[in-house]
Amino acid sequence: MTLWTSTERRAMRAICDTLVAPTSSNQGSLTHWTASDSHLLERLEEAYENIANEDEKRDLKLLLASFESRLFNGLISGIWKPLSQMSLTERESILDSWANSRFELRRKAFQGIKRLALFLAYSNQPHLERNPAWESFQYAGERGAGDIEPSIVPYQIANNRTLSCDVLIIGSGAGGGVVAGELSEAGYDVMVVEKGDYYSEQDLTGNEHDAHDQLFENHGSLTTDDTAMIVLAGKVLGGGTTVNWSASFRTPEHVLSEWTNHYGLKDANTAIWQQSLDAVHERSHVNCDESSANPNNAVLERGLKQLGYHVDTIPRNVKGCEDCGFCNYGCSFGAKQSTVKTYLTDAYQRGTRIVVKADVRRVMHEQGSVTGAVVEVTDDNGQIQLVTVKAKVVVVSAGTIHTPAILKRSGLTNPNIGEHLHLHPTSVIFSLFDQDIIPWRSAPLTRVSKEFSNLGGNGYGVTLEVAPAHPGLTAATIPWRNATMHKAMLKDMHRMANLIAIVRDYHGGRVKVNRFGDPILDYRISDYDKRHLQRGILEGLKVHFAAGAKRIYAAHASAPVFENDGNQSRFVRWLRQVEDYDIHPNATPLFSAHQMSTARMAGTAQQGVCKPTGETWEINNLYVADGSSMPTSTGVNPMMSIMATAHYIAQQIKAHMG
Repeated sequence: MTLWTSTERRAMRAICDTLVAPTSSNQGSLTHWTASDSHLLERLEEAYENIANEDEKRDLKLLLASFESRLFNGLISGIWKPLSQMSLTERESILDSWANSRFELRRKAFQGIKRLALFLAYSNQPHLERNPAWESFQYAGERGAGDIEPSIVPYQIANNRTLSCDVLIIGSGAGGGVVAGELSEAGYDVMVVEKGDYYSEQDLTGNEHDAHDQLFENHGSLTTDDTAMIVLAGKVLGGGTTVNWSASFRTPEHVLSEWTNHYGLKDANTAIWQQSLDAVHERSHVNCDESSANPNNAVLERGLKQLGYHVDTIPRNVKGCEDCGFCNYGCSFGAKQSTVKTYLTDAYQRGTRIVVKADVRRVMHEQGSVTGAVVEVTDDNGQIQLVTVKAKVVVVSAGTIHTPAILKRSGLTNPNIGEHLHLHPTSVIFSLFDQDIIPWRSAPLTRVSKEFSNLGGNGYGVTLEVAPAHPGLTAATIPWRNATMHKAMLKDMHRMANLIAIVRDYHGGRVKVNRFGDPILDYRISDYDKRHLQRGILEGLKVHFAAGAKRIYAAHASAPVFENDGNQSRFVRWLRQVEDYDIHPNATPLFSAHQMSTARMAGTAQQGVCKPTGETWEINNLYVADGSSMPTSTGVNPMMSIMATAHYIAQQIKAHMG
């Protein structure tokens, strides 16, 4: 690798050796686990080579060089040595000061390195080796591949430079997959192009490292521009439906009414829209029969009931679930009814051509009407060829992040393109129990509380759920003050429950494009939404206290830990302390698994990118059908809302095409 100079590499090695240092306390196989054991420096350099853009690489190189400067460290920390010549205690002091600095840029720099380094250190080893550190918390690793024959064989472009079809669909997730199934059933010649690759059940092993690398945007390292929020978005055939946690909620009535009353979607609160919801629920086999509560969900349910709060069972789109707990890395048993298993297979069996590793750079249009798209197709040897696909209708279903980028690269100018980005900002709290929780085992998400989903009286608030937890992402998420503290938390991972607070964000951000035309997520949680998130965090802490947690960690990295002795008064005083901690960028862990609204439908071009039919206001026969189509965030896991929106738009396309 040649990304870093020898000076820069010395600094990064010192950082790695600090983040994953041997400890004196007895922490099982973690005690002597080091950065060298996981080949962390080499893996980190390779990862940055693959995922960082040129600006990020430049900034990191500058930071590493600065860390090897005596003057820089002396002025910043009072330690007048290069980082590589400092003692472990001195290095820990510097990194901790950056992690909790009042300067946002320092926190950003620390988190950018810390998250990736610790994910790599505690996820799978190179060459699919089992990580020895897992013995400390009883993690068995990948579940093994399935033995189901592939249901789809992707279409091979070969040397065809020009192709044609009736309908070109860009993207294959909750939006594009549904449209493909519906329009192929109507007899149209459909082609689907997907930027990600196709992985059958035989390819889905549950390997955490490889899953992030293969199935998610930017190898699982996508963040908002300020790095404050990790954004998990699928980049694979089936999109988010392949890697989500199977939660299948209907769009709430008050959300549909808001779409009608404020955004001009006249059918949204009628039986017509409900028919689309019914259709996608039925095809996706949504049910509550396979939503048993694993120990993590049982903690949530127990605490909610103890407090008298709302709790409900989450319906899931599964059939014959094996309760393996690896839903977020694809279903090797074929139980998850993703669009690959349903609508895309339906379309494929009707002759739809499905092209993978196909990145659409721009949509073509002439005299106000769409004519097709230009696609960059990568073959198995890594060679890229430009292919022109001519089509009567083009449906952009590339997702909330990439759909606006495609529209902008294609010359559309509606000022709403990329605006109104909603992310459902999410934070996580951990608690330690005496008994095993094993948060990576069994159905990961089966209980929900909407007790606080209407905090403002306008349908906006926070929902409480849980999340699957695997070593790499957990290690990247839990606070790091020093290696001993970090390993102590990780050692108890098998006895740790988590709770996530998910905000229905009222205010949004935007998707911009850089000089290469690639999307950048410009988003900062507003004060209004931040108050709702803080309420969710505090209520989540109460839930874990009521459920009998032995130790409770606040979401705020620098907040004190609560050792639970059952003293209610002491707990209330601790809550007041936590309440005083603000939610600062890169100080409180934030996530998004739901992206919405960047090419929204509306009754006027001044309010949205697309007509209520899904067709763009600017270009005839150019439609958008994915999460970006929805006018607002939904407040619930949005898969079924996106699918129903796409189903509705598909009916409009059928009517338009005759």
